[in-house]
Amino acid sequence: MTPLPRTNVDSDSTISPSARAKIRIRIKGIDYRMADQCASEIVASVTPTGARISGPFPLPSQIEVYRAVGQDEIRGHRRNLEIINATAQTVDVMRRINLPAGIEISIISPDEPVAPDPAAIPVKRNRRHDSRVAAMQFLYSWEVQRHGDLVTSLYDFFSEREQPREYYSFAEELIHGVIRDATLIDEIIGKYAKNWAFTRIARVDLAILRLAAFELMRRTDIPPVVSINEAVDIAKMFSSDESKRFVNGILDSYKEEIGRDPRKAEGV
Repeated sequence: MTPLPRTNVDSDSTISPSARAKIRIRIKGIDYRMADQCASEIVASVTPTGARISGPFPLPSQIEVYRAVGQDEIRGHRRNLEIINATAQTVDVMRRINLPAGIEISIISPDEPVAPDPAAIPVKRNRRHDSRVAAMQFLYSWEVQRHGDLVTSLYDFFSEREQPREYYSFAEELIHGVIRDATLIDEIIGKYAKNWAFTRIARVDLAILRLAAFELMRRTDIPPVVSINEAVDIAKMFSSDESKRFVNGILDSYKEEIGRDPRKAEGV
């Protein structure tokens, strides 16, 4: 990983010739709005060069300053994106991008695949939780790009996951459902996001809310409390303390409207 100057991507040597076909970029900032804006600007600048972009995707936030009495902790917010089929023009555009103060960018050369250690202790996984996280990450990207070619976008996304694509079958169900019902879902979120203009909702929070609202609305085979708890946990991991309260408040209000037993699944 080669850290780049905070003001611009300025050196051709930061991107080796072998890495130019595929460039992975990591964005980090204390202000999530600036991180989101920077990611969007990179997408807008690079796309006209003919390169394809997978992402941006949010990564788990990192605590930078721990909680003081009466205050929330300060977190660093990270975004990843991958530029595919990068050209010399793509690299030149990247060099010209100006970054706002407080934003750091690293260009990560794609690594050779690492074979798993057969002696390593297997990590206990929750397949549905992993799928919800993956679906949230893709929906964040979808909000930035509104992918015209969903098939290719999903292929690019799942090609970079830790597990085979079949592992995330639940994520694909959720992604297609949210995109299909996006207009109705956004009306529901807007109804309960009191004192918040829809455009002010953080993109990570919006992706989490869309995902959970879809589950509450369409997936009667899942107890509402499960969908809400999962959404709050993902907000806690990828966003902030304020976000988890915001997400919980909206979903809890919507839960009352749907009139289902919050702890029971239906139709199973």
